[in-house]
Parts: sequence; C-alpha cells; structure tokens
Amino acid sequence: ATEAVETIDLSLSRPIGINVEDTDDGYVSVTGISDKATPVVTENLRVGDRVVSVESSLGGQMWKVYNTDGLISAVTSRLPGQTVRILFERVQNIDSDEYDRENESERSSSPLPRSVLSEAVDGFRLAASSSSSTPARSSVERRQANAASQQMLLSRSRDLLRTYIARSEETRDIAAPVKVADRVLEAVMEASAPLDGRTLSLIMKAYNVCDKSERAITTFEEVFGLAGDGSDATVEREHDGKLVADISALNVFTISALLGAHAAHGDYEASLRVLAAMEGNSDYSVNGKKARSWSGKGDPLNMLPDTRIYNIALASAAKRGTKDGLRAAVEIFESMPNPSLNNPSFGKPAKNLVTFNTMINAFASAGQFENANDVFKALKSSGIRPDRVSYTTLIKASINSGKLDNAIDLLDDMKWVGVQPDIVSYNNVIEALCNVNRLYEAKDLVNEMESARISPDSMTYGLLMKGLLKASKPGPCLTFFESACADERTAALTENVYLYTTAISAAAALGDHERALELVSRMNRAGVKPNKCTLTALMGACIAGGKYDAAVDIFRKIKNPDSYAISVGLQALCHNGNFSEAVSLLSELKSGQVKLTGKQVMASYNNLLQCALSADDFEVSRIALTDLLSAGYIPSKATFRAIGEGLSLKSDGPLNVSMKGKLPLQPEGKFEFLLFVLDSLESRKLTVDSHFYSSILILSAQIGGLHKRIASIIAHSRKIGGQKEIAFSQQETDENTPAQFVTWETLFTNYSDYKKEEIGSSVLFRPVRVSSKDLGRVLAAEQAVSYRGNRSSYHR
Repeated sequence: ATEAVETIDLSLSRPIGINVEDTDDGYVSVTGISDKATPVVTENLRVGDRVVSVESSLGGQMWKVYNTDGLISAVTSRLPGQTVRILFERVQNIDSDEYDRENESERSSSPLPRSVLSEAVDGFRLAASSSSSTPARSSVERRQANAASQQMLLSRSRDLLRTYIARSEETRDIAAPVKVADRVLEAVMEASAPLDGRTLSLIMKAYNVCDKSERAITTFEEVFGLAGDGSDATVEREHDGKLVADISALNVFTISALLGAHAAHGDYEASLRVLAAMEGNSDYSVNGKKARSWSGKGDPLNMLPDTRIYNIALASAAKRGTKDGLRAAVEIFESMPNPSLNNPSFGKPAKNLVTFNTMINAFASAGQFENANDVFKALKSSGIRPDRVSYTTLIKASINSGKLDNAIDLLDDMKWVGVQPDIVSYNNVIEALCNVNRLYEAKDLVNEMESARISPDSMTYGLLMKGLLKASKPGPCLTFFESACADERTAALTENVYLYTTAISAAAALGDHERALELVSRMNRAGVKPNKCTLTALMGACIAGGKYDAAVDIFRKIKNPDSYAISVGLQALCHNGNFSEAVSLLSELKSGQVKLTGKQVMASYNNLLQCALSADDFEVSRIALTDLLSAGYIPSKATFRAIGEGLSLKSDGPLNVSMKGKLPLQPEGKFEFLLFVLDSLESRKLTVDSHFYSSILILSAQIGGLHKRIASIIAHSRKIGGQKEIAFSQQETDENTPAQFVTWETLFTNYSDYKKEEIGSSVLFRPVRVSSKDLGRVLAAEQAVSYRGNRSSYHR
C-alpha cells in the first residue's frame, strides 16, 4: 500500500463540533466528532484527520497549527456566527495496483526504478526532472510545481524520520536515525526547500534520541541563525544560509527539541536563557551571558512557552545533579502557578502532573525526602491526582532516606486511593526489605502481587534470592530457585542469566561445586549464555569445593575479566600452586589496564602469602611482601593472620612451661622469613601486629638455641615509642668508628661473626615497633625468651 494525502478546506463557524488533541510528532488530530456538529463537519471529516492551518483573524492569512492551544485561540477570537477557514489533511493508504495504474504514464517515462521513489531526495529529483522535461510553463505554474515537489520532499522525509525513530526506540539502533536526518538535510539543501516546523522538530528529535544532542543544537543554529543557548552570541552558519526554514518553523515544538538537547546534558543555564528568549526578555542573564529576545522571529501563535516547555527546562536543571542545578529547578518550579489559580493573561503556564513528578524526582535524587514529600503534599492539595509515577518516585526517595516503613505505608496508600502499584513499585520495596533481612515481609509482598494479578518478574525472584544469599541462607536460596523452575507459571522467568548466576553463587557458598556445574549445564540447555559473572561464581564454587585446577581453567577462559573475576582468579591460582603466574598477574595489574580496588589488592596479596608459605615457597613469599610494601600498602591484621596461618604460628601457646622439643622439624627458611618480615616493616617504619610478634617469640622459645637468643635480643629492642637503637656491645661507641646497622636476618645468619667483634666496635640492630594492643600477651611472650641476668645474655 502507498500513502496519499488528501487536503480538506472548510469554512466553519462556532461551535465547530470536533474534539482534537496534540500528537507527539507535532500534529493536531481529530479524536472525535460531536453529535451536534453541522453536516459540513460530519460529511467531510473523520477521526484521525489532521488540522494543518487556520485562517488568521486579520489579513486572511493561513497560519500553520502546531498545538490545540493555537487552534482554540484562533477559533475563539471570532465573533459568534463569524466563520473561520480551517485546512485539514487526511492520510490514506491506496492499494499498490491502483496507485501504479494511476501513475503508469509517469513511471514509464521515468528512467529511475520504482524503489528510488521511497527515498525523499530521489523523490524530489524525480519530480524536478519531470518538471524540467515538461514543455514551457508559466512562472506561476513552475512555482506551484516546485512548491508541490518541496512539499512532497518534506512529507516523505517526515515519514522516513518517524519510521526510523520508532524503529530505533525498539531496536536501540542509534546509527540509522542519525544517517536519515543527515540525508534529509542534504536533500532539503539540494532542493532549496525551506524546512517547516514538523520536519525540523523530527530531525532534531532523531539526533536527540541517538545521543547526538550537539547536532540538534547546531542544526537549530544553522536554520535560524540564532544561538542555541538563547544568548546574543553570533552564529557562524556552516552552509552559508542554504539551510533555511519558514517563519512558522520557530515554534514551541522545535524549541522543545532544542531544550531536550540541553536537558540531555543538564545544561539548565542554556535552558533558562532559551525560556527568556521565548518570552522576549533580553534583560535576563545567566553566568554573564545575556539572553536574546526571539520575539518576532517565529510563529506568533506558538512562541510563548507552555507548560511542556517549562517542564523540559525543569528536567534540565534537575538532571544536572548539583546544588546549583537543584536550586535552579526549585526556582523554575516555584515560578509556575498552581493549577488551581486563575492565571493572568500572558502569565507563566501552570504546573501539571509532570511538573510535580519532575520536582519530586529532583528532591529524591538529591536525597531530600522531606522536600520531596512536601511537593507530593502540594500535588494532592492542588487538585491533581497523583499517579503511579508520583508514588513510586516518593517510595524510592523514602527508601533512599532509610525510611523503609514509610515506603511501605506509601505502597498501601496507593492501593487505598485507587492507584494500582506496578511491578516497579513492588520491586523497590521488596529490594529494600531484602537488604535489611526482612525476608518474610518481602515474601508477603510477592504473594500480594500475585493476588493483585501482578506477575512477579525475574527481577522480583532475583531480589529474593539475593536477599537469602545475603542473609547467609544459600540452601533456601537454591530451594527457592528450584521451586520457581519446577512451577510452569514461573519456569520461563528462571531462564535468566542473573538468576542462574545467583543460584551458582549459592552453590558456591555451600561448597557444592558439582551442583554449580550442573546449573551451568542447565543454563546451556535452556539457551542462556553464561556471562562473566556466571563464570566468576562458578570459579568460587570450584574453589569452595577444593577443585582448584578446574577454577584455574575457568579463569583462563574468561575474556577480558573484570576486577572481581581477576581477584577470584588470583585466589584460584594461589590455591592451585601457580604462584609465578599469580605474581606475574599482580605485576601486570600495576600497568593500570584493569584496576583492582585496594581491598581486592590486599586480599590477593594476603592469599598469595598464605598459600606460598603453606607450600614452603619462601622466595615467592618474599616477592609478594616486597611488592605489597613497595606499592604503598600497609599490612593489615588480615595480612599478619595470613602469614601466621601459612606458617602455622600460634600466639596463644602455653608460656609458663618448658616448650622445647615439642615442635616438629621446621622447614628451612621459615625463621629467616619471619626476620625478613620484621626487617621489611622496620625499613618503612611500620608497626608489627602484637599477636604476630608474640608468635615469633613463642616459636623461638619452642625451638630454643640460637633462635631463642635472637628472639631475646628482638624483645630487648622492642620499641613502642621513640626509643633509640641499642648497641650490641651495650657500650659507648667510638666517635671515629662508623655505626654499622645490621638486619635481624643478617644477625641470625652471621651471629658467630658478630660475637667475635672486638669490644668497642659499634653494631646497631633494627628496632622493632609493636602495636600497643594486648600488651600482657607481648610481655608474657618476651618473658619466655628472656635469659637470667642482664647484658651477659648477649654474649652467651
């Protein structure tokens, strides 16, 4: 079928007898015909016809109609009984065969294929070619033919733009509308066709929906020669005036598209200047930029800003997300009168439901629940009934402010006043309940949803499963998932990667790697492709089940792992003994390609230290600790605990009995590594954990011999405050003898050499800084390695 446009020219008197409403693409359409309408109306008009233009009250000129307010204003300005001329158009679908028969002669003489006529620019070329090949015409006929060709071009362009905009909103394809808009502009300039308001607003809308708002602004500036930010700045026109529009094209619809472009960036300053420009207020200034009056530049019937214009400016200020933006939003909101007031002529438009909802959302986003609630109360007192958006926005604001019980009350109020909550309203409250472990109430809401014939979606089930998992109830989480899978009413909802991933995480928490692998197999059979999070959860399950090699294999198959996947993968590598690969990966992360959080870095190094020490790989352990300290991290309690567990150290052993000989054979290098830790910490003036320090002394006391002797010196050199280093000889050093600092590890390795030093030589030890917590345990451990007597103990 092919579209054909029929024009209907009627002269009507009040009352006209038709119902009209605005459409999104800038048309005013007939939505109903009154029983009291005259025969002229009932015989000539249908529902769906468009109001194109209306006769001006003075001069008899036809002005294009862009909204119902303009039409009503033009009609009501007539005296009773005075007729007004209104032009309508009707779009009809004509059978393709009939259309082809009517245009057979044109088609046979045209060298272009029929498919070319579907494109706007080629349609114009075809018409122009036909006009030029026709025998000589009068200048009037040529002008009429050219005007008809241009109208055909604009009509086809609008059809293309509407089609691709609608398609992009469904498919999320943001490239096609931009290309169509660019092509339309090229065609219009080639045809020297002045743009009308409808076509221009669709072009700008195409740019806006595809996140090309800057292009929408520059197109506006190119067409009108006016600064898109409403200022008096000079505009440089790229196409030398080839892109033009008729005077009526500058109207509330094209300016709405312009404000939408500013709103996309939260540029409320530009929006405020545009509002002032529409109102003719050239004295208005924002950030040092004055507004330029646009009075007389556009359609006089459609230039004053209406409520929709103000709402876009309000949304622009609210979207900025700053204190200044919120302040501007409040000023715009308060400048608009309430709908219950009688607005003066040419006054600012009254607030509507969208105005109130936008302001509620602005306060909600800023975390100002009380202010959002005040606006909500003002909405109810204005006589406008709050809708689902009003309640849902306030519910979210209440939750974000920690007023969960108030959010539940609002949900009840919705039902009480007859506003049916939707899935979003319920899910917001269910999520909040799950986050605070009020799972039974969350489940009751799900039952309430089902009673109200609102089917829970996959997000609802995901929130409940996540809540159970967060409450350390992985078993019930898996049971809930399997119940949903078994129920034919909800089975389809479970075929969701998020739900499967949560179920696999629950299996990991239970240490059931076989269950996790079985869930992945079910995913694949259901056609649900595992994502990065799924594979990361599966890694965790394998690690929990002790299948470290399988976890490593999964990690190596993840393409472009995120920080969490890397942290879990490092854990798998460490447990599997792939220490070199773990060290290499941690080193690569320093390049900044994928950044781990500080907590993830510390956890990775702690895990590497514990696993490497458990495997008696002291070389890797030294590298790990050195890298950790060189990266600027300070060892935490978890770090000291990881080292202690890796070396099987104990800080709570018996200290009042003989412990010598009770230990199994210690691996070579263990005690040296502990001394290396003390030296590394002191080199950066860091404090040793008191439990870790006590563990070293207890181990030394159990081993005895040289180990205990070194530990006794360490205990003597302990520093909690700012004490000075202790000379090995405990004597005054010679001023001419340079001081020699010795690490604890060096002292242990070459202890016999230092004993033979001549009296008077200066050998200084690295001090030990110990945290002041659990001082009683520290003193008891030091007592276990002490010798009777004072300094003679150093020379035994």
